[in-house]
Amino acid sequence: MAGPKIALFANHDSNQLSALHEILEDQGARSQMFDIKLGGDTAPTVTMEQDRLCWNGVTFDDIQAIHVRCTALNTLPVLPPMLNEMYATELRLAFLREQHFQAVTFSFFDNLAAQGKLVINPLTSAYIDHDSKSQLYEKLRAWGFDAPMSLSTNDPAQASKFIDSYAEVVVKPALGVGSTRVISPQDMERLQEFTLCPVIMQERVMGDTIRVHIVGDHVVLALKILNDGNVDSRTETKGFEFFTMPEEQQRKITDATRRLGLRYAAWDIIATEQGRYSYLDCNPGPYIMWIGPENVRRVFTELARYMITFANTGSLEAASAAVTPATRH
Repeated sequence: MAGPKIALFANHDSNQLSALHEILEDQGARSQMFDIKLGGDTAPTVTMEQDRLCWNGVTFDDIQAIHVRCTALNTLPVLPPMLNEMYATELRLAFLREQHFQAVTFSFFDNLAAQGKLVINPLTSAYIDHDSKSQLYEKLRAWGFDAPMSLSTNDPAQASKFIDSYAEVVVKPALGVGSTRVISPQDMERLQEFTLCPVIMQERVMGDTIRVHIVGDHVVLALKILNDGNVDSRTETKGFEFFTMPEEQQRKITDATRRLGLRYAAWDIIATEQGRYSYLDCNPGPYIMWIGPENVRRVFTELARYMITFANTGSLEAASAAVTPATRH
């Protein structure tokens, strides 16, 4: 008997999607990859008509589980350093055209989820939380989770007051995935530049940066990032060490994941020597190829089990029960 059919979406050249595809096939699933790139020569043909959903000629009647690598709605394209009037007009038109593809793509996955299919992860506000983090930190605190004290502002006076309140303060972009760095004395002389562009500042929480991978209702892998204490965990990464999170903290972070509407995610958190676990970011479409082949296989094996079990049973509870938590690894 043929295994369940699983749909995978990413750009056509995604090595990460290929790795997940191989693991799904090894576990007996029929895995089909789809190019999600919007616009241009590879733009998909998409049809939605009542209950009939079709992507590049493939109907989704017999597909119960879908994985979306990532795409963000309504995100401005990267701007070139200089624009003349003609180039600015062309760029604006390209952006507006892309929004039509964005709207149809969003509707396609949302309709699949409305039919009771498992979509990991639909293009929900979680992608907006990841791309513009100001709302994420305040949302987490309102729900009772730990996040660094933060300020988003374009007011130099408020920025100066915040900086004076903490021993060290870091600054990061209000949009996207730019580097995080410590505010320096030289930066204090440039606070007036905040009027040109809002920024996010945070208290610096001293501790280890931990990458936490969630599948269903479980932490399946937590890794300490080794980078000689750099404030940005992606700077000069030396490797990873397995990290054991207390069960109470595992329950908390999976609860936060569910509140964001996610079934699969990778968090960045700070674990302090005093036992504080402070949440920095939640990525609903994480890139994980940088954590090493064995760790990638560990995460994707659990993700594959989750999707296959749901496709066979239609039950999120059964799918989660099929996942092996990190504490049993």
